[in-house]
Amino acid sequence: MVYAFLFDLDGVLVDSEDYSRKASDRVLAEVGITLTEAEKKNVFGRRTLENYERYIKSRELDLDANKLLDQKNRLFAELISGKLKLLPGVTELFALLDETGIKKALVSSSPLVRVNATLEEVGLLMEFDVIVSGDCCSRGKPDPAPFLFASEKIGAEPGECVVVEDAQVGVEAALAAGMRVIAVDSPSTHGQDLSQADIHLNSLKQIDRKFIEDLA
Repeated sequence: MVYAFLFDLDGVLVDSEDYSRKASDRVLAEVGITLTEAEKKNVFGRRTLENYERYIKSRELDLDANKLLDQKNRLFAELISGKLKLLPGVTELFALLDETGIKKALVSSSPLVRVNATLEEVGLLMEFDVIVSGDCCSRGKPDPAPFLFASEKIGAEPGECVVVEDAQVGVEAALAAGMRVIAVDSPSTHGQDLSQADIHLNSLKQIDRKFIEDLA
């Protein structure tokens, strides 16, 4: 039985990664931080605050990660205004889930202020039964805590949840939570190892009624 779909946000529902990266690069540049290639590859699916804390610690800088995060959030909201669009298949999939009575949850590593800004921009703010942001749990992906928290809030057992992710850490977190995982190719997170996912799709457009029936 499938009780709920648990969606990641960026790269799954919207492609806001370029805007997020531009905002982050600008804020970090202002305090003299330039990311290494290894650090750039380790960003996807993880909480921004944790990333900033690592950058500050590794460089032994006297900076407040929370202040940098606030600056990024404000800049991000400015950058996406009037520009964000839903990725292909989102509208159709949400309508199908509503028709079949399957609940929808959002499980994002982004802070709530950025999640809300993104969802409001694309008209999805009221579409979810549960929203779990990076602020909700003390541990983020790849820890299973965010997905387990979402399943508890939505009233489902982990085995009744299907996670849709585009990042390796998200796939790892969902599997650790005991959930089935659909990996979907993202416009921005290329190079991620999604091989552990139960199903790998090129687009959400591939999920139709028969697909969902076969999951049950």
